[in-house]
Amino acid sequence: MSNGFGAALKEVRRELAQKNTMELARFSGAALSLYPPLSWREFTIPFLSRIYQVSWPSGEVLLYNNRKQTTEGVSLILLHYLVNSTGKPPSGNWLRFSHLPGGNRYYPAFKKRALDPLVGYFGKREKLFSQLILQRLHGRPGKEPGSYQVMALPRLPLYLRIIPEEGKIPARSNILFDDTANEYLPTADLALVGEVLAVRLLQWGRARTAR
Repeated sequence: MSNGFGAALKEVRRELAQKNTMELARFSGAALSLYPPLSWREFTIPFLSRIYQVSWPSGEVLLYNNRKQTTEGVSLILLHYLVNSTGKPPSGNWLRFSHLPGGNRYYPAFKKRALDPLVGYFGKREKLFSQLILQRLHGRPGKEPGSYQVMALPRLPLYLRIIPEEGKIPARSNILFDDTANEYLPTADLALVGEVLAVRLLQWGRARTAR
């Protein structure tokens, strides 16, 4: 995954430290734990089947199960999610990535790092794709064949679909975003969410087919 997020992380951690933790938890859906002294608090946030802990006011992001630091990209997603969340419920109106504000700017990277890897691996493995979505991401079937809805974050749903090859039309993949997605993350971070999703699905898929 991409790195070099040092300046953005420094800025969002400074912003996090100035926020009211009760409001952050209420708007984001994250769990909040308070410890003595009360100047130290911790959020617990599920993100694509893994649980993370975010310390306040430091903004340190750790995996829940082993207390190891996570990548800069995942840290940026979770910190931006906390400080940006408005609490607005999903509308159920789905947008292509390119239709998000600034989506055209980030679409080439989104396609290369998220859509292309997904269709390249799962284009002829639709059953495996379905199993991983249902079992690992606790998704539920969507309205279209081969489509699924998953919760990437407590208030950030995704709509995923692998469209199999049809004659001369190659297989395609799609990741759609609720039209409230930018109430929680900037478009650049939503591209990172797609990248994390693709990386994890491919890891799980390869591990299962290697058995």
